[in-house]
Amino acid sequence: MGDGGHLDDPITGQHLTFMKTGAETGGDLLQVEVRLDAGGRVPRHAHLRQDERVEVISGSLTARVGGRDHELRPGDSLDVPRRRLHVIRNAAEHETRFVLEVRPARHMEQAMKGLFAVMRPLGRILRKASDR
Repeated sequence: MGDGGHLDDPITGQHLTFMKTGAETGGDLLQVEVRLDAGGRVPRHAHLRQDERVEVISGSLTARVGGRDHELRPGDSLDVPRRRLHVIRNAAEHETRFVLEVRPARHMEQAMKGLFAVMRPLGRILRKASDR
């Protein structure tokens, strides 16, 4: 199941493991397990042509969708329709794990990989600056 590809973003505290890719599902679904560090976040964004679903595995998170907060615990899920601004935060003192599903997959996997590649060197720069 999935290619096991893994991405880390030290700035936002996101750690992604691809479970099912668009290539494996004929473009229907991208499924990712996300580990979100304490204090971590998925920055505010919207998808123009995709719907998103979040299901909490462990820990808790707050999802703000269209200006409304949703508190999610293990077993809870939330559907985010396309074109709705949303942000996900882990305000807890421990890691939260959730499954993210994006339908249709379109080019989301490649977009995530590109974004995380850009963030990697920026994270190193910010860490060096904070060490001074």
